[in-house]
Amino acid sequence: MATINTDIAQKIDIIARENNSATINLIISDENNVAFDLSEYTISFKVFDDSENYIEKTNSSGITATIAGGVPDSTGKITISISESDLSIIPGVYKHKLILSKTGETKTWMYGKFKINND
Repeated sequence: MATINTDIAQKIDIIARENNSATINLIISDENNVAFDLSEYTISFKVFDDSENYIEKTNSSGITATIAGGVPDSTGKITISISESDLSIIPGVYKHKLILSKTGETKTWMYGKFKINND
């Protein structure tokens, strides 16, 4: 029996410190290690639990291209900026995910645990 796997998401756990800022730099690429063209996508990053979203960033607020702080483009480079006030939530273990979406297409690119250590 053959298996077709369409799940491209990578499990990556992130650890941050309460009341500190953090920057996550990523290069999104396809299975051939070619930069993924992000120019048509809405990019969202969320930290959440079963009842609430605690941190929400998109390419219109908090996610930029790595080079010159512009909008995401064909380089696949993005920066997720997390402020001190974003990380002022109760220390503990939450979930996170990075989603790329455009009309008719949604891709969860990254997911995992988001742990906030005591300051």
